[in-house]
Amino acid sequence: MPTPPRKLRNTLSWYAFGLSCAVTLLAAVLMLFFDPHLTRAAVLSSIGLNLIASVAFAVVFSVLSSQVQQRSMEENVAQHLDDLATGLRAEVASMHKGFMPTAVYPSFDPVDGTYGDAFNKDVTASLEATGFYAFCGPSARYVSARLTRSRHFPHQVRVAMLNPGDKLAISRRATDRTSWARLAGKDNSTLSEELREELVMSTVALFDYRHICPVDLAYIEDTATYRFEIFDDAIYLSWYHGPQSISKEMPESLRFAAESFLYQLLRLDLMRRFEIVESRVRFEAGQDDTFLIAHLTAVLGSSVSAADLERWRRRYREYTADFTGYLDTVYAELKI
Repeated sequence: MPTPPRKLRNTLSWYAFGLSCAVTLLAAVLMLFFDPHLTRAAVLSSIGLNLIASVAFAVVFSVLSSQVQQRSMEENVAQHLDDLATGLRAEVASMHKGFMPTAVYPSFDPVDGTYGDAFNKDVTASLEATGFYAFCGPSARYVSARLTRSRHFPHQVRVAMLNPGDKLAISRRATDRTSWARLAGKDNSTLSEELREELVMSTVALFDYRHICPVDLAYIEDTATYRFEIFDDAIYLSWYHGPQSISKEMPESLRFAAESFLYQLLRLDLMRRFEIVESRVRFEAGQDDTFLIAHLTAVLGSSVSAADLERWRRRYREYTADFTGYLDTVYAELKI
């Protein structure tokens, strides 16, 4: 078995030390023999005096060298710990930027016209500074209201939500809503019909936003486990089935920076969804209600009239009245 390098270095050091001591001692003895005036008593006396001096020197040297070595060791250890701490901080900062949220928002139920100050203030600030906005989730019920209330309008809007004509997906999402305090006591069929109306109202509201900015709308088979909103600077991810979100209407949410892994992943995923999804539409300023009626008739599988559009527009304004009023207070506090 080969000798470990560290053990070999120690062995060679001891050999070198022993050899130097032996050579020095031999030279000293030879020098003594060349002095004809030295007697044995004088030699012994000299040795005794030198031993006393050696002991005194050794004590002083030991004390001083121990202090120096202690300080040197402490400085080396401190420097090493500082280097490790610096590297650790850099690693944690890198991980934080790429994988950890920059903000966390608790779940809640809208009460007395409040919708979560921390979340909505941050989302509002992101919206006012973005050129791109995208939403992906089961229902875009508040998207048009938020965009319309904005002081700064993005130049690109993309929304992906459930198809109002997809009964199975709507029923699945309606089942999740049975635990909401506001909807307690309603059965699945009632909640499904209300969600269908909500989706249609949201579609009509997004169509009405076309005069401000073109809107790309995609109907997807969403599993209703999460939703997200993307801006230029961040993504806000809401987890419907998180441990803090059960029975809450507004789920817990997390904010990730634009440099994060999750932002890059979900933004690219959304872009590709719009490339391959079959059921999608683009609302533009040149279109009128005739275009919307034809679109909704195809989506719902039943005829839609102008009176239906006006009813949905009125109901959407009523449905989002509290939220739009709340947004006015947010803008007032942010002084935007």
